[in-house]
Amino acid sequence: QRARMVAAGRYPVLLQGPTSAGKTSVIERLAAATGHVLLRINNHEHTDVQEYIGAFAPDEHGKLVFRDGALTTAVRHGHWVVLDELNLAQSEVLEALNRLLDDNRELHIPETGETLTPHAHFMLFATQNPPGAYGGRKVLSRAFRNRFLEMQTDEIPAGELTTILERRCAIPASFAAKMVSVMGELQRRRSSSRVFAGKAGFITPRDLFRWAERRPGTYQELAEAGYALLAERLRSTPEREVVAQVLCSLLPRVQLCAETLYERLLCGAPGGPPTAGPHEGGTVWLPSTRRLYALVAACMASSEPVLLVGDTGTGKTTVCQLYAQAAAQALHIINCHQHTEAADFVGGLRPTRGRTLQLKALRGRVAALEAEAASARAARA
Repeated sequence: QRARMVAAGRYPVLLQGPTSAGKTSVIERLAAATGHVLLRINNHEHTDVQEYIGAFAPDEHGKLVFRDGALTTAVRHGHWVVLDELNLAQSEVLEALNRLLDDNRELHIPETGETLTPHAHFMLFATQNPPGAYGGRKVLSRAFRNRFLEMQTDEIPAGELTTILERRCAIPASFAAKMVSVMGELQRRRSSSRVFAGKAGFITPRDLFRWAERRPGTYQELAEAGYALLAERLRSTPEREVVAQVLCSLLPRVQLCAETLYERLLCGAPGGPPTAGPHEGGTVWLPSTRRLYALVAACMASSEPVLLVGDTGTGKTTVCQLYAQAAAQALHIINCHQHTEAADFVGGLRPTRGRTLQLKALRGRVAALEAEAASARAARA
């Protein structure tokens, strides 16, 4: 169906469906199959028009030049572009798209006064989750949505999800089927926690992929990996017990003991399991510290991003520091607050201070280098 939409040519496509339903993945697959470059814009409440259109920035000579944004680049060169989470974008971003979505299909760049006609191979896709079911999503106007060819994307059926897990993650079909059955049972057992609230909850195919990527070799390892991923993010003991019950009831011949699991994970951590006594710097390895360290080590072994949630003073940052020290890795700490911006993470332009002194020092180093080179030539002569 999506291929027929693309074959229709000039019409933009909007895919709406639940999270992890494969909306973006199928567009990536179509682009790869047809030989098109796919650009992706992730929308959020702070996305501005400059990320779409572009902005002025200094070149290598310090001169201000206009740098095309992702949408402008796609329009010029005939690439495909996908706008993820369209209903999270600000109203001014949606208004900037109106002219491109009209029948005349033009993109106006206010900064340069240029008006672009899209390349013949240009295609625009957008994806979004249904408003209401997911927090922060706005309801797009009917007039705006009518500019798209709209398609509803359903959840991945259990049989297809089993096949995807088996082939993508290279795990036995029996493991994949059990994992999908665990997901279905946990979705049915809605608890007071928002983790299992609603039909889909926060248990999505992404959780299953992470589970499978831990490469369990036995049902016991499968159960332990599932418990570490699904249960350990819950703050309530009864809710963790529900996850353990489901795993033990659906996976054959397994027994779950949290303390045993932590010790096994610690054995695979860098440097092996820590000693019970005080660590360098005065850190005391309490059971809660060992648990958190074991879970972080398991995530890092699978190259998974980690979000530690807990009260202040419970050792979240300390565990990260201890792991970085054991792994001999440099750790950079950024203190986030309400005024933290992207430039604090990726960098930005800052005025140069002491330029005269820096130029003087640079000239001195260049002169010293030239003198050294002249001495070397004279010695060879």
